[in-house]
Amino acid sequence: MGENYNEESWVGLYNAALIELEHARLCGLIRDARAAIVARVEKLEGMPGLHDEERRAIADALVSLRFLEQEEARANAEKQRHAVERSLERLRSVTPAILKTQDEENQE
Repeated sequence: MGENYNEESWVGLYNAALIELEHARLCGLIRDARAAIVARVEKLEGMPGLHDEERRAIADALVSLRFLEQEEARANAEKQRHAVERSLERLRSVTPAILKTQDEENQE
């Protein structure tokens, strides 16, 4: 008979992280899923039986969560890069006006 671990809290949190589209919530869901997995692994250590199926599922979940973290970090880095580029573009657009004002002040 197969193990039924689908009702464990880590499974729900993990699944929520997999389908989350809002970046602000994703980091929290990943953190919560990891914490639930750690708690479950600690609980499994004290339980009789091997629980191989759940342990494999946990290992797969941890790999997937790491991938989500990496993608989230990449997306955040890209977002920051775009913000810096926009700031530089704005600064470049006002530079001529600043220089003109400075030239006028120096001529007085």
